[in-house]
Amino acid sequence: MGANRSNFFNNAVFFFFALFLFSSTFSIALSQISFGISLCFFIILCFVTRYNPFACRLLCVYSVVGLYLVWIVVSTLVNGAPLINLKEEWLFFIIPVGLFLFKQQKFRGLLVTLLASGVVLISIYGVIQHFTGVNWFKDYNPVAAHDGTFYAPGGFRHNLTYGNYLAVAALFLISLAILKAKKISGALNWFVLMGGVAGLIGTVMSYSRTAVAALPLGLLAMSALKGKRWVMAASALLIIAATLTFFFVGELAFKYELAFKRDLAGEHDSSRLFIWQKSLEIIKDHPIFGVGQGNFETVYALYLDPSQNETKTRPHAHNDFLNFAAVLGIPGALIFITIWIVVFFRLHQIWHKSESFSDREAFSGAAAVAGLTFILTSMTEATFADEEVRQLLMVVWSAGLWPMMSPTGEFEPAQNESA
Repeated sequence: MGANRSNFFNNAVFFFFALFLFSSTFSIALSQISFGISLCFFIILCFVTRYNPFACRLLCVYSVVGLYLVWIVVSTLVNGAPLINLKEEWLFFIIPVGLFLFKQQKFRGLLVTLLASGVVLISIYGVIQHFTGVNWFKDYNPVAAHDGTFYAPGGFRHNLTYGNYLAVAALFLISLAILKAKKISGALNWFVLMGGVAGLIGTVMSYSRTAVAALPLGLLAMSALKGKRWVMAASALLIIAATLTFFFVGELAFKYELAFKRDLAGEHDSSRLFIWQKSLEIIKDHPIFGVGQGNFETVYALYLDPSQNETKTRPHAHNDFLNFAAVLGIPGALIFITIWIVVFFRLHQIWHKSESFSDREAFSGAAAVAGLTFILTSMTEATFADEEVRQLLMVVWSAGLWPMMSPTGEFEPAQNESA
């Protein structure tokens, strides 16, 4: 009776988490509702089976995340902002639930397949949007490009969110498929690889220049994990792909040219250098506690000079690290950086202590590459503040860190692991 009950909750956690992961490719509402249900079942399972999700070698990760949560509450209260502004922080709960599921071999392949399926579908939709301008289920049209095509937003509100999400998902899927075996074999690996390639195409269709720029760097990082020959081959292919992309996708060339002429000049109030300069001024005036979660746009407006035609406000600093420093102060930014350092350190440990072509090596490597891609996209966008991409990052972290889930502090036995 006890085993049946445990299996029921275990399967329920998986079912709703799987629905969350699949729907995260196109709907923030459905995905978060699904994860909320999965989390409820997970909490019940912990009580019923006396499962302790914190009895593992990831206490350092949980500790620094806990410190981050404490600091963001303190910063919010000090600045008089309502705690409801912290509603996105619950997404950190994705990590323990994801770790619990990815640790189970019977669920790993299914979860990756569902993510790949969602990426394929939403990438196809993005291609359709790109050439036709349709936007099903939305009451507005995609932004028109200068070349007669459209900036594909997928199922999201903004094309940048779509591009950043697909860039991270694509690099995770491609890296997983390539790192998992000496050569691509098996229907599952081919489908995962196809999902990643579809994600690359969808990213280009979004016209998100930072996400597109992150793709070759992420692919080179993945190639470096495979060896020098892979780096040389990947470099040659990327040069060819970049040349063809800019030849056939003129809007991207226009956007990069605009970036050099306007964004790097720092004079236009929409340029990144202008926004970063104003953000640095905010950090200088609020170095300890920042301006508080939800207050950035209001405070940013105070630093604009209407007499100089500086009128456009911003909801964030268009850079994750500057955004955290402005919102939570320099201590908050340092804590955020520490989270990344700890996660990458653990992924590094797993990679070097794992058997070649094993699940643990492939997942840790793929998570590291996808994490790097996320950081690259966050150089010109506050990607961590974007719920759609942030929740995918939490999944990626849990997918890479699951080998650290042994309560004894050692790696789990590998004999049942597929290569």
